[in-house]
Amino acid sequence: MKVQIYVLALLALMLNGCGALSEQVGTDIAPGIGTDVAVQVGTQVVDLLDDSPTSSPVSTAPPTDSYDCARKTCGNMTKCAEAVYKLNTCEHASLDSDGDGIPCESICSAMQVIAVAVQEPPTPQPAASGSAGDGSEIAQVTRVIDGDTIDVLLNGEKVRIRYLQINTPERDEPCFRESTQANADLVSGKTVRLVPDKELVDPFDRLLRYIYVGDVLVNRVLVEQGFAEVVLYPPNDRHYDEFVQLEAEAAAAGRGCHPTGIFDDGSTTR
Repeated sequence: MKVQIYVLALLALMLNGCGALSEQVGTDIAPGIGTDVAVQVGTQVVDLLDDSPTSSPVSTAPPTDSYDCARKTCGNMTKCAEAVYKLNTCEHASLDSDGDGIPCESICSAMQVIAVAVQEPPTPQPAASGSAGDGSEIAQVTRVIDGDTIDVLLNGEKVRIRYLQINTPERDEPCFRESTQANADLVSGKTVRLVPDKELVDPFDRLLRYIYVGDVLVNRVLVEQGFAEVVLYPPNDRHYDEFVQLEAEAAAAGRGCHPTGIFDDGSTTR
């Protein structure tokens, strides 16, 4: 929201001329970020647009870096553009502890956040499609919700994905944290391939997909490691027989969540 306010102010400046800047800053920006910061922002935005030697020292050269959504602390980043990307695109709210829209204030200022917004730094763009004939799509994982649910950036939009053919413990059940971490270890911040079955969307408007990281089928690995149970949600049935066998082996070996008894309901259908 803060970045949007800054950009709106900048657009107003470009349309109305520099003479309107002080009024625009007072009206649109000051209520959101405070008078002192607003004055500083207004002054330095003019500098950004001025080709004279008095221009702001903040570089306006187009950035060349691309960033993913792997989690980092502020101390592990050196560029404000990366911190802004992780806050706004990846929703890593912990980077903005005071909620003022400026992440990692050890490396970012209000002015730098504006500069990043104006420059529109490159973001990882999913490929248009996956393998021929399977209807798959390529996406970037932005958030791991639990053991069988993730959020991804797909064709420029944030979309929620529910894994096909498996089920993992809910938040109030045993082994929730372990199954969520197992999923995160496999997909967090990764580029994934989403492969559909017969039914594409569930009643909660989540896309139903098999998840691949490279050649690794994540759904299969979670069952094999014992962090997921097999569930048949007709008409989706691809991999069902294989997953049933893998779950039986994981249960016999006491892997993952099986020792807790969370999967001992005697049913593999829903």
